[in-house]
Amino acid sequence: MSDRKLNAWVEAGLIDSATADRIRAFEEGHARPWGLWALIGLGALTIGLGLMSVVAANWDAIPGTVRLAIHLVIMAGFAGWLAWRGVAAEGSAGSWFSDAMLFILAALGLTFLGHIGQVYQTSAPLWQPIGFALLIFSPLFLLFGRGILAALLWFAGLIGAADNHAIWLDVWGTHQSLWLGFIASLPALVVALAAAARGRWGLEGFWRSLQQVALIFVVGQSSLLTLVMADMQKDNVNGLLFHTGLMAAAAVLTVFLKPDRSGRSVAMVMALCAGAVFFSSLMGRYEALLHAFVFLALWGGMAWVALRAGWRRVFQTAVGICAVRIIILSFELASDLLGSGIGLILVGLFTLGVAWVAVRVSRNLAPKSDREALA
Repeated sequence: MSDRKLNAWVEAGLIDSATADRIRAFEEGHARPWGLWALIGLGALTIGLGLMSVVAANWDAIPGTVRLAIHLVIMAGFAGWLAWRGVAAEGSAGSWFSDAMLFILAALGLTFLGHIGQVYQTSAPLWQPIGFALLIFSPLFLLFGRGILAALLWFAGLIGAADNHAIWLDVWGTHQSLWLGFIASLPALVVALAAAARGRWGLEGFWRSLQQVALIFVVGQSSLLTLVMADMQKDNVNGLLFHTGLMAAAAVLTVFLKPDRSGRSVAMVMALCAGAVFFSSLMGRYEALLHAFVFLALWGGMAWVALRAGWRRVFQTAVGICAVRIIILSFELASDLLGSGIGLILVGLFTLGVAWVAVRVSRNLAPKSDREALA
């Protein structure tokens, strides 16, 4: 919060100087140096790219066994440094530095597997080295991960391995369909895993960040499915139904493991996603209007959950997405009228009306604050 705004409040008599000083102290203690964290992440990425560039520039001049030995020594050095440095406090700049070092170490580990394949002329599907690296480095993330950076990296590795495995299958039989449904349900299962870990296994910041990342992915994945389901064949209905069942089970498990307001809200969000995918999978490919209603029901339910949970930004985002979808739907339904001037005027007036209603709803009904969102 800027000093100018606080000084204006003091001059207006809204708060006194002592209250202003306490607000400044509180904000300084809870500040999030996004610029510093972005620089740390950029520096970590630059170092990783630089290491790969240096090796690539002298690739042919270095014997394969020597390259592997150097690569392994660098990895061991990073791992030893992390173990020697110890655990950093969550939310501090040191925790983000530790997560950046984890990023570099994981990148070195993944490239080491590819390095082995290059030296010994072996090959494998992409999901195998990514999955193997995830298996090896997961304990490090669980021991040293402290925030959103480590959570994002671990989750990206999981989704990368799962999606590449699904592409590699390239088969749509019954058993493969169920397996693909399980793969699609992994983010929802991660949400349940994070709910089980929070307050029990330590690393509260890591597990909270992982839960947020996985839940955002679940909502985005379900929204996308409701949008594209109208253009898909029903070849994978069994997998979709299995996917919705697993999401519903993950929702029940989440509220059982974390029966507070946050756990109930997260579970309701996943239940809404499961219901949206379920109803979309039962509809025909040409029933676009019904799919649009399912999409609106999903995000309308999201707005309701956010209103109950006090998630201000989530509520405003849900209202905005519903408004945009209604506007798009009006263009889809009025496609025959858009060729005339009257049709354009009507659709334009409808668009302005929806935008006005969305702004009013967001301002008047939004919760006061979402500081404790998913807390």
